[in-house]
Amino acid sequence: MSYLKNISLLLLFVFTTSLSFAQKDNDKKQLEDLIKNTVKVNSTSLTEHGIEEMMNNYRADVIINVTRIEVDGTRKRNMMRKGDYRALFINQYNQNVQRESKVNIKSTRVQGKTAVVDFDLDYELINRTSSKVLSKGFESINAIFVKKKGKWYVLELNIIDIEVQKFQGVCYCEIYKNANTGSVIAKVGAPKGDRFENRLNNVYQRIIGGKSYFSVQGVIFEWADKKDIWTVDSDLKRVEKLESSKDQDDAILIILKYLYKNECTDMSVIK
Repeated sequence: MSYLKNISLLLLFVFTTSLSFAQKDNDKKQLEDLIKNTVKVNSTSLTEHGIEEMMNNYRADVIINVTRIEVDGTRKRNMMRKGDYRALFINQYNQNVQRESKVNIKSTRVQGKTAVVDFDLDYELINRTSSKVLSKGFESINAIFVKKKGKWYVLELNIIDIEVQKFQGVCYCEIYKNANTGSVIAKVGAPKGDRFENRLNNVYQRIIGGKSYFSVQGVIFEWADKKDIWTVDSDLKRVEKLESSKDQDDAILIILKYLYKNECTDMSVIK
C-alpha cells in the first residue's frame, strides 16, 4: 500500500511539474508573439487603429525609460508614461514615417505572473512618400511584463537606442561676417550617414538692375524689397517664392534651408 502511495505521489509530482513546464513554455510563446506582433504593427501597417492596438498591451502605470545616443554623440535621456509613448507613435504616423525593424529575442524568463524579456531591434526610419531612409540604428530593450486575467501587459520598458546612421534631420547653421571686407560665410552641419558633416558656404550679395540678389553654391536668389526670397532662372526671372525674411540673417537661413532640403528637416541657428 505504501509502495502504491509513493508511486502515486511520484506520478502526481511528474504530472504537476510537466504542467508547470508546459505553462511556462506557453507563457514564453505568448510573450514572444506579443513582441513580434507589436514590431509588425509598428511597421508598414501602422495606423491610428494599430497604435491603439499596441497601447492595449501596456498597463496604465507603465514606465518607459529611453537613453538615446545620436550619430553626433549627443546623449539624451527621457522617462515617459503611457500617454507620452502613445504621442510618440502618433507623431511618427502624422509625419508619414515608417519604421522597419528586425527583432532578435535574446532571453525570456517567466516567474509566476511576472516575466522579463531581453531583445534587440535593428531599425530603419523611412519616409513613406519618398521611400528615403531617414536614419538607421539599433535598440537594446529590457521589458518587464505582468500577467492579469490570462493576458500579459508591459509594466516597464528600458530602452538603449543607438543611432548608427542619419540621412535627414535637424541641421545647425553658424553665420560669420567680416565687417572689414563685408564677406559672409555660413557653416552648415548636416547629417551624412554615420557622421555630421560641416560645410562652409560663401554667401555673395550684389545689386543687379536695382534689385538685390544672393548667390550661394552657385545658385542665385532674388531678395525682393529685402523681404521675399525668390528662386530665379538663368535670365533672373522669378520662378518660386520661398519665404519672407525679417533681415539678412533670416534671408540667408531661408536660402540654406532650400539648398539643404534633402538633408535637413529643420535648421537651428547657433549664435
